[in-house]
Amino acid sequence: MSILSLNTADIFNAIGGGSPLSIINSSLHPQYVIRDSKTNAVALEYSGMASIQPGGRAQITNAPVEKGKYQSINKVREPALVRCSIIIEGLTGLTGGIPNIFDLSFTSQSSTLGTIKEMLATAKTYDIETPKETLTSYDLVDHDYEVNSQRGVSMLTVYLIFQEVMQQMEVVLSGSQSNSKPTNDEISQGVTGTGSAIKDGGSSPSTVDELGKSWSSLKSSVGDIAGKASNAISTGLQSALDTVSKPVLEVTNSATQKAAELAREINGNIT
Repeated sequence: MSILSLNTADIFNAIGGGSPLSIINSSLHPQYVIRDSKTNAVALEYSGMASIQPGGRAQITNAPVEKGKYQSINKVREPALVRCSIIIEGLTGLTGGIPNIFDLSFTSQSSTLGTIKEMLATAKTYDIETPKETLTSYDLVDHDYEVNSQRGVSMLTVYLIFQEVMQQMEVVLSGSQSNSKPTNDEISQGVTGTGSAIKDGGSSPSTVDELGKSWSSLKSSVGDIAGKASNAISTGLQSALDTVSKPVLEVTNSATQKAAELAREINGNIT
């Protein structure tokens, strides 16, 4: 990029760089910045980025698929990785606590390594800005660094690996019907249903009315065979109805006893 192609975006990015020479440097060189996703502040200070390798990967099904049936369910995208190496210049190779004051930078090698260790220990997301694209929602998962004689003992090269944090959209319902179900399966017109309440699979106890209906159905089915027990069942039903005038506790006990008596009578007459 030449000096004649300056624009306002480069100038404002350079002002936020923190170095007195960042305006001129950003105009002559492309920007590679690692920012905090929430605050948009520069998360890691360094002298320059030597290389960056963004990459992505996905897995597809290994089994044979019927022709024309290959769909999105057969392909799963994995979190992308970004490998980059940054350069941190120091004043001397004897210590990393002194920044290189000649490039007007106040960031030392020791402080940058401390920031990297904090990034590894903290669950946060970062955005990596490049001239080609902005890589959003990445977290630092690995790092190592080296010092060699070819680049100089005062130059620190740090290799960083960022992994994408795949965040899904969360749907929250709000409204007067969000706290309770607006309908149920009995009145719903949908084809999938709304989810009815869970009911016990066991049988429920029979009541006097249900036993009376069963006895009437039994008489119509077996005819004269049940004639002998008809009077006893009628007397039992009438006795159960008479107990309504008694206290509630007695009525409950009496109804239970009459139900049990009806069940015994039906069982005895059909066997």
